[in-house]
Amino acid sequence: MRLWGCIPLTLLALVALSTTTQVAWNSDSTIQSKTLVDVLNDDEDYSSLLSLLQKAKLIPTLNKLNGSTLFAPTNDAIKHHDLWRSALEYPDLLKDNVQEELRQQLFYHLLNYSVTEDPKDLTTLRVLDTLHFPKLPLDPPPNKPPPWMPIPESTLGNQSQKLRLTSRDGVAWVGVDAFGKGGVEIKKQKAEATNGVVYGIAHVLEVPPHLGHVLSHEPSLSYFQKVLTPSILNVINSTSELTLFMPIDSAWEELDPIERLYLESQFAADDLLRILNMHAVVEKSVRWSDTFGSTATLTTEYGSELEIAVSEGKTTVSGAALSQPDIYASNGVLHLVSSLLVPPGALQLTPEKYLLTLKCTSFISLIHSVDLTHLINDTETQYTILAPKDDVLSVFGNNGLPKPGSDELKRMLQYHFLPGKWTPKKLADGMLLETVLREPGLDGGRQVMHVEVNDDEKQDVPSRHIRFGGAGIIEEHIVINDTVVIYFISSPLEPPVDPLQTALPSLELSSFLAAIFSTSIAEIIKKTPRATLLIPHNDAFKRLGKLVSDHLLAASSKTDLENVIMHHIIDGVEYSQSLVNGSMHTFATMEGSDLQLERLLNLSLIVSPSGGWAGMKSALYPTNMLTETGVIHELSDLMIPRSVELNVGKLMKAAKATTMINMVTKAGFDWILNGTAPPESSEWADQGLGGTSWTLLCPTDDAFKKYNLTQLLENIDVLRALVSQHLIRTPSAGESGSFNVFDVLNNNRPLPLEDLGEYPTLLSPSSAYGDIVFRALDDKVSQYMVGIKNARGTDRQADWARVLTWGRATTGGGTGGVITIDRMLVPYHPPWWIEYLAPSFVGALGVGLIGLFFYAIRIVWKRDVTEATYEPSSEAQVAEETKNSAIDNVKSFIAGGFGGVSAVLVGHPFDLTKTRLQTAAPGAYTGAIDVVKKTLARDGATGLYRGMVPPLLGVTPIFAVSFWAYDASKNLILALTPKRTSENLSTAELAAAGFMSAVPTTLITAPVERAKVLLQVQGQGGSGPQYKGVFDVMKHLYREGGVRSIFRGTGATIARDGPGSAVYFAAYEVTKKALMPAGSSAGDLNLGAIMFAGGTAGVAMWSIAIPPDVLKSRIQSAPSGTYSGLFDCFRKTVAHDGITALWKGLGPAMARAFPANAATFLGVEASRKLMDALVMSDSKKKYKSSSQPRTVSASEIARNLGNFETWSSHQCCEQVSLSDLPSEFQEDVDNLFGTTKRIPLSWLDRSFDCSPGFAKFITDASQTAPELFSDNVAHRASNELFEDVCVVFSAWKRLAKMRTSKEKWSEADFVANVYNVFRTSAIRESTFRVQCAISLPQPQDTFQNALDVPRVLNTKTVIPDCAVFIPASRTRPLSHSAKSPYKLLKNHPAVVKAGNAAKRSSFRYQSTPCVQLPDMPGFEFASSFWEDKKPVHALLDDAYRQNRMSTTAAIRHLHSLGIHAPVTGLIWADGVVRAHIDWCEESEGKTVFMALQVVMSAPYCGPRDRSSNDVFHEWRLDRPSDILQVYFLVRNIDEWTTGKFSEYIVRGVNQMVDKLSSSERTYKPWKRVGDLAPPLKTNAQKENHNISVTTVVTSDASPSPPKPKSRRRRRRSS
Repeated sequence: MRLWGCIPLTLLALVALSTTTQVAWNSDSTIQSKTLVDVLNDDEDYSSLLSLLQKAKLIPTLNKLNGSTLFAPTNDAIKHHDLWRSALEYPDLLKDNVQEELRQQLFYHLLNYSVTEDPKDLTTLRVLDTLHFPKLPLDPPPNKPPPWMPIPESTLGNQSQKLRLTSRDGVAWVGVDAFGKGGVEIKKQKAEATNGVVYGIAHVLEVPPHLGHVLSHEPSLSYFQKVLTPSILNVINSTSELTLFMPIDSAWEELDPIERLYLESQFAADDLLRILNMHAVVEKSVRWSDTFGSTATLTTEYGSELEIAVSEGKTTVSGAALSQPDIYASNGVLHLVSSLLVPPGALQLTPEKYLLTLKCTSFISLIHSVDLTHLINDTETQYTILAPKDDVLSVFGNNGLPKPGSDELKRMLQYHFLPGKWTPKKLADGMLLETVLREPGLDGGRQVMHVEVNDDEKQDVPSRHIRFGGAGIIEEHIVINDTVVIYFISSPLEPPVDPLQTALPSLELSSFLAAIFSTSIAEIIKKTPRATLLIPHNDAFKRLGKLVSDHLLAASSKTDLENVIMHHIIDGVEYSQSLVNGSMHTFATMEGSDLQLERLLNLSLIVSPSGGWAGMKSALYPTNMLTETGVIHELSDLMIPRSVELNVGKLMKAAKATTMINMVTKAGFDWILNGTAPPESSEWADQGLGGTSWTLLCPTDDAFKKYNLTQLLENIDVLRALVSQHLIRTPSAGESGSFNVFDVLNNNRPLPLEDLGEYPTLLSPSSAYGDIVFRALDDKVSQYMVGIKNARGTDRQADWARVLTWGRATTGGGTGGVITIDRMLVPYHPPWWIEYLAPSFVGALGVGLIGLFFYAIRIVWKRDVTEATYEPSSEAQVAEETKNSAIDNVKSFIAGGFGGVSAVLVGHPFDLTKTRLQTAAPGAYTGAIDVVKKTLARDGATGLYRGMVPPLLGVTPIFAVSFWAYDASKNLILALTPKRTSENLSTAELAAAGFMSAVPTTLITAPVERAKVLLQVQGQGGSGPQYKGVFDVMKHLYREGGVRSIFRGTGATIARDGPGSAVYFAAYEVTKKALMPAGSSAGDLNLGAIMFAGGTAGVAMWSIAIPPDVLKSRIQSAPSGTYSGLFDCFRKTVAHDGITALWKGLGPAMARAFPANAATFLGVEASRKLMDALVMSDSKKKYKSSSQPRTVSASEIARNLGNFETWSSHQCCEQVSLSDLPSEFQEDVDNLFGTTKRIPLSWLDRSFDCSPGFAKFITDASQTAPELFSDNVAHRASNELFEDVCVVFSAWKRLAKMRTSKEKWSEADFVANVYNVFRTSAIRESTFRVQCAISLPQPQDTFQNALDVPRVLNTKTVIPDCAVFIPASRTRPLSHSAKSPYKLLKNHPAVVKAGNAAKRSSFRYQSTPCVQLPDMPGFEFASSFWEDKKPVHALLDDAYRQNRMSTTAAIRHLHSLGIHAPVTGLIWADGVVRAHIDWCEESEGKTVFMALQVVMSAPYCGPRDRSSNDVFHEWRLDRPSDILQVYFLVRNIDEWTTGKFSEYIVRGVNQMVDKLSSSERTYKPWKRVGDLAPPLKTNAQKENHNISVTTVVTSDASPSPPKPKSRRRRRRSS
């Protein structure tokens, strides 16, 4: 309200003329009136007031007023008022010489209108407008003479100050507050005058002061008074027209205590001023409460709006209650509100403000000195601040911290800021958090910080003990604005330093650090960026072997030591997380070679170097010692790269064994010292010692003190024998018999001393006493002795020595080395009776036993058993049968011999190839062809028959005994089953007889096989012949270990020949029976059938005999002491070479099996027929076999429910209901099968121009499926649709004609005349392929212990009749550019490692579901597969199963690329169409590391609004409505393929690239690659019409003719 509206018109007209109702100031003096001055003058109680009015020169003004009110303080009131009293008593002391202040105070007691009613009678509070117009500063009176009237210009928007009047308990009060409290009592009664009234008051009315004074003295604003600063007070006092809505004390308690603490600090002045502006309104007029109205909107100085609402006597300001309105002030008004009026987000309390409040001023000061203030003033970015308080930094002083403003300080402070909001709940022990600090040593990457969390189960999460970079937390953390977390740390954090300085405090690593400082590469290591240093513990040098340690630390071996050190530095930063959970297995080192990382199931980490000795490994301890260039981890053992060659000579120099070095060199073995092959022309090369590793027993120089060295060096033969006694041929890494590389004790030793084994030396081939033996000393721990085996008579002075030290060599395959001993071993020469007596006795005994054996055969052959028959003639038949039985046994014996000779002559080259593959070191041969090539190149054609003499000599007794024992076993079975109903043995009984035949045969087979294997393996690997022949082998074996050595491998031979013979004979008999024509006997078979049956028997045998045959070959060819038995050989073979090693030589064995065994049975049967003709025996033996099982095709799997269940279970396929369809695919399926409103209703009108047949076709369709028709089909679309529907009509007519015809129609007829007629026209945008071979997926990881199913799972392809693909033009952008997903995925290390082209598992093969690769490398995606079946094929389920195999392949292909999309399938048979929808879901596998991809298949059962109990909804194409719906369904598939399905593809492939790059996902090839390994034991199961044979064969085997359905088989227990 403006002053002009408050002052009556009389005041405005004072200068001009007065109205007729007023007395004019210049009226006639004769008119007598009593003015206000007269009233004051008449009352002595107002004398002081009258004097003050005179001093203020207001008497003329008072007289000039008309109709006014004066609240007149009495003399007593003025006496108690300091200013007024001083004005009377000390007028000269007043600073206001013009009395303006006094004048304004007097104006505050004066109203411009009369209050005539008695104030005592007031019932409400009345607000009065005074004549006081406050100004700032006070203005002097005008220059014109009095009267001086108040000018309506004020700091209240040119309005006068307010005054309240009320009554309480019958007493009138003036100057009260908004609630009627306080004020000054009106003491005297009203005194009326002609120009107004006078009320006497007990006290002087205090003029409202400035707002600042009001705020400072308001009791309910004590908190604001606490935070009020002089500068803010000055702003308040200097602002006019100011309306303040100030929150009371309780409102401030809503703030966080930290925020209040900040506001109370000296740093909050700006924010306090901002808060004040949010509560201040400055307009042209002051907003008293009576100006609000019912609603009002005010704009604050901050810019926010205050919404004022008045309702039912209550006033709210932006939701806050108005606690007290209208506290008057000279420059505005004060309203008290119940809450803060701060808009959300308006009060920006930055981290800096909090830190300053919480006594981190020193920390803030340091941040300002290095210009990092942006880190503490950002309120939007999430940060975690690690702040030391002032008392923490004060401990360090000026010398403990980097200089302010320095780069070093900036680096240290950046290490205190962590991007992200890391609350205690998010922290875990061992985490590495990135900091703001970017290190040059990390190529600008962020430095990380180690977090330690010590959880106490008895405490809550907020009480967790947390340490950042070693500094503890000293107070509770605080969270600011939900974006910044502040932890107060116990000490400032030092960023990581160089790696050597970081590792220096750790005493466990001091040896390796000392080695580094002894080289010239210490500075290089300090400064090499992005490096991971692997430091071994001090014990690693001890575990390395003393000789190796001495060599590396020698002054002459600096280069080797530097290479070893650089091999411990990984090129790149690998923190523990990437090492433990990453996918990389190979890491490049600064030395130039790689380290191999192996993650064990127990979460241990094993590192293998690029070189060193065989099996060198080290445990990796990911300790995460951070450095400015990377990180440090610890190792258990030192690792040696391939660039460091530790040969025998270097180790002997480290042992300071100069005498032995001279002897070895003099003896011509200097090539052993250098770790090289012997000279080509030397006798050592001729013996095939080129690829051999050596362990040298090295006597110390003190060991030669009692020997005449000159005499030793002069006799070269004696010297060579002496040196040869100390040279042990050490098995290479790939040979059977190499020790366990995981054995820590043996890992650094040339020989496994803990095993205390026996080892042949170089002297062993020429001396029966060349072998040496290690023993442990009884009185010492880890102390050993070595001696010559079986040496006697030397009083232990020259045949044993103590082991002192050792060192392992890295040359020659990484085995061998040097063992120092304290005494020289002199070759032992026994007396003649010990050397020759025992071998002569054993040889004579063996010859006698063989002669006795053949003599017994001769007696049996010639004996006439009837001569011993003294029974009556009725018993003659029994005697004759006994004679025939004996003759048959002899014939079996002889026939077996002929068969064995035939097998050896035909199959020995294959057997030699097999044996060499089984016993050779890894990498020696690339395959069977390579063995043949190298054998022919070295030994010529006769080399393929090396080792043939032992089997040729032993084959007659072996096969003779085998076939004789087989016939005897059959007779035994017949004798044990007297109540049998048939004389024909079952297949199981034939197999049992075959198994029993292997037992006696092994007594001959075992030594023959032992000699044969040793003869076959000599010469491989570049070695020369070691044995001159079979007798030389037997002699050597007897000298080595007696008869036990000759019969080594007997258990493995039984393990091979037992099951093998069971399958061998059973397969032969069954096959021969199957080949017999009806009504004929086995004797009527021609030689071709016999050869086929024999070959089949051999293939069947070797299909299961290879694993035990591998173990047998390794046991029989390995040095003595290598294996303790069959199971030990199995364990070491699998541990060293993997499970696949058990099938080495399978190819040659299978190639040999058929011809060799065909020749065997040809020889057996031919010789038997010859003998039958000679002796006219009526006994005919029947041998039966079974055809070789093969891999079944996809169609055979589909037709056989058992096969399909096997296939689908291992592919994790499940048939579900359509209701199980994921919700995200529901819209896709609805669109695919949505065929409504496609045909114009106008086609049903008679006016539509079409043929009668077409009209009837459309009419019939509308009657059964009216939903097909609609009025909303566009005219243009209708014309195009007409052409297409005519094609559908044509197909329908052809189908109707075929239905009515009596002719039999094939599947091809239906496809050509019906299906493809409208299918091809419906496919417009996508690609339609016919008979496209699809690769089947790899069985999932649940394939365990399913040894009878590889025959089914080896199937690799399925050929659907039709497939719908995304066209190449749409997939080209995903494949052809350098940055395309195809190129990025193909070149990603994880994808490259997943497969290779040689095995057809590379990404190019995996990027398409097709078998045939596209012309241009890229993706191919199929969306739908269709299966056509013959009309007579009633089992539509077979077609559905076969189609599921195709859709499963497509689903697995999509899932491998991270694509989640459904695939459809259609089955067409006899004019009926079915559909199914397949998709993929993931479920938990058998381990926590494995997720199974379950392929769901849901038969389409019809629209959801139609209930049906059928599994499939069937469209019958002879119905017009159904064939139209199928046509539109195909159209939908075409549109969906190039539309939504393509979108799924693009999104999924791009996400796969992102997730693979961020290691959120791994890549796994999906295609079926290679063949499943054959089982160790074949379960020869029987089958009926729904169970298939599961014998394992390769996928390349040609299919055999199907068996007649009438032949049923029984299942036997496995």
